[in-house]
Amino acid sequence: MRKTSITKNLFFLIIFVFSIFSFVFVVAKSIFNDSDDSKSIILIIGDGMGLPIITAYDYYKGEYKNQGYSSFSKFDGSFLVRTRSEDYVVTDSAAGATAFATGIRVKNYQVGVMKNGSRTPTIMDIAKNNGKSTGIVVECTLTHATPAAFYSFSKSRSDDDTIARQLIYSNIDIAIGGGFEIFQPYIRELEKQGYKVIYGEEKLDKIIKSNEDFRRLIAFTARKHPPKYKERRMDLASKTSYVLSKLSKNRNGFFLMVEASQIDWYGHENKLMEQLDEMEDLDKLLDVVISYQNSNPNTLVLVVSDHECGGLSLIDKKANKFSPEFKVNYSSDYHTAEHIVGFYKGFIKPKPIIDNTEVYNLMYEYMR
Repeated sequence: MRKTSITKNLFFLIIFVFSIFSFVFVVAKSIFNDSDDSKSIILIIGDGMGLPIITAYDYYKGEYKNQGYSSFSKFDGSFLVRTRSEDYVVTDSAAGATAFATGIRVKNYQVGVMKNGSRTPTIMDIAKNNGKSTGIVVECTLTHATPAAFYSFSKSRSDDDTIARQLIYSNIDIAIGGGFEIFQPYIRELEKQGYKVIYGEEKLDKIIKSNEDFRRLIAFTARKHPPKYKERRMDLASKTSYVLSKLSKNRNGFFLMVEASQIDWYGHENKLMEQLDEMEDLDKLLDVVISYQNSNPNTLVLVVSDHECGGLSLIDKKANKFSPEFKVNYSSDYHTAEHIVGFYKGFIKPKPIIDNTEVYNLMYEYMR
């Protein structure tokens, strides 16, 4: 009889201890927010950024400016990406970004995908459906091809009005970019959807310095496209740092897409120094997101380009170090079909060469 009593007491003691440990585990899990639901993604797109301009900037920073090599070396690994669209080997930015956003190849100049009369959800939509916060930071208009692919559909990337109207009812919590002129007729509608709308880098700078909070925010940094890097009041790093501080308050995590938009533009114009300036802006941003990921390992950081632009070659065989006078050759004033390099920091294992649609797959699988 006494043995039975001891056995019962031991049994209840084990149950009690197990319950305490279970409770502590659940609380700890909640405090440290390490569940799968809390995973975040930062996707950085260097528009038009091929390996040659990465190489040029790496040498420019390390050997000409003596500031150490670029932050690309701080990532966990890299891979190559095939960049073609559905109809051409050489893609444009609209089809390239749509592949990243939806995992589907489309024809050049189309943004987004329509199936059965409705827009195919993007990786940003899926993140929002999973309870995550969402954001976009770009150095172009918010209706430009790359950002548009993440929230809209249009057979023509040039249809700014149609794309702008779709942003009003999108899943974006914070958006920073140019295009105030395009959105001016819809400011009241944006405000009805809960957005705080501001115009001008000076106002945005004040908000960032005061660390103001808004449920939803759209900050227009220019009437059309923002100016080039040397003429912008704020860099990508400062804008992205602010957005990260807001999105990261969501315990379910977030999805953030940042585009260094103008690397591509000066590839079209075959202007090496302007491209290097835009790469400097991106490099400063990389320091910010790498530091953030080090402190928040549940965040995946991906850096990719939609395509290469300009066909840059570094050809000065007599130079003993890289400088602004280094001889280069641009073979085109448009995009090329070259594979681009992707970089990652976080717990993924991409294949050595992937299709651009598989960038979407990497993000989708990470969020699952």
